[in-house]
Amino acid sequence: MVTEPTGPSLRLSGVSHSYDGFSVLDALDLELGAERVGLIGVNGAGKSTLIRILSTALEPSDGSVQVTGLGPGRRRELADIGYMPQELRLPRNLRGVDFLAYVAWLKAVPRRERAAEVERVVEAVGLDRRGSSRIGELSGGMQRRLLLAQALLGRPQVLLLDEPTAGLDPEQRVRFRELIGALDAPLVMVSSHALEDLVPIVDRMVMLDEQRIAFDGAVEELRAVGAAGPVEGMSDFESAFLRLRSRAGTR
Repeated sequence: MVTEPTGPSLRLSGVSHSYDGFSVLDALDLELGAERVGLIGVNGAGKSTLIRILSTALEPSDGSVQVTGLGPGRRRELADIGYMPQELRLPRNLRGVDFLAYVAWLKAVPRRERAAEVERVVEAVGLDRRGSSRIGELSGGMQRRLLLAQALLGRPQVLLLDEPTAGLDPEQRVRFRELIGALDAPLVMVSSHALEDLVPIVDRMVMLDEQRIAFDGAVEELRAVGAAGPVEGMSDFESAFLRLRSRAGTR
């Protein structure tokens, strides 16, 4: 599936990546435009690696990454890509707002605008009552909100969120999905191994399996795959996931 470049665009051409000789991604071609994309796959499928490559935080072992439609210059380009990692060793003794002010400086937010920008993202993710707390005093759910807040600094054109609901209880996951669904960046990609976290908030789904893209299409197309081969006790989306995994295993 190829999208028309109306706004920010990320394009991977023949991208492969290995860690210590172990292949994680194999010759991926992928283009993302102004849209909401879900990235699914089992644990270890390469979702985090792909998102790190898209964020330009990781150089692929082979292939190329093309970024267009963002601000000029490397630092401005980085500021226009908001990246929420699955895990990050946060400075536990630092206050949340001080951590965000530091990230705002890294993202080249003008000094006179930083305080207001930090206040904006703290409110956007519902951290306003705990923003002045030390990070080590925050619950796991609040720390996930802080990670999302730092990704939102500077109003990036692209948001790449890696397993944002990982480790959250069911109520927290629902609230986090609502937060993500309300984001207004032109291009948003969210990864998860839980389909129910993605279906309500994305329009396009990309599935990784066996180091390759096993599916790339609209959410309703994925539902149709499952409906064509239903599995008792599973939703159409879950059935599609199992069916696509089975296909990948026979390549």
